[in-house]
Amino acid sequence: MANVTLLKSAFHHVASHPESWDQGDWRRCLAAHVVTASGGQWVTDDVTEMASLAVVATADEIEVCDQRFLLLPGGQVVEAVWVWERAARLLGITERQGRRLFAPDNSLDDLRQAIHDLCEVA
Repeated sequence: MANVTLLKSAFHHVASHPESWDQGDWRRCLAAHVVTASGGQWVTDDVTEMASLAVVATADEIEVCDQRFLLLPGGQVVEAVWVWERAARLLGITERQGRRLFAPDNSLDDLRQAIHDLCEVA
């Protein structure tokens, strides 16, 4: 069942602050808003690194998710999960639902419709 409260809260933030949202940018998309609202910590702030699309894995995620071990430029290895995987898990949605919700070409209206559909299912 979808975490409707978290989903609506993240969307409300995006709709109220569109300057902080860019669905085509994993650091500023709806998934990122879900993750950061839940205390997610980015692996790196260096957006030129692939690791910038990941958050530090929690102890629970290390047990149940397909976490990645990312090697940072300084040689540090970090256990991480991709931002969209964390967001889907936090929202309690399937990978298929996440692909629709987090699609990079979604407009605010597309997000609104996808969220409406998810809330009807919940």
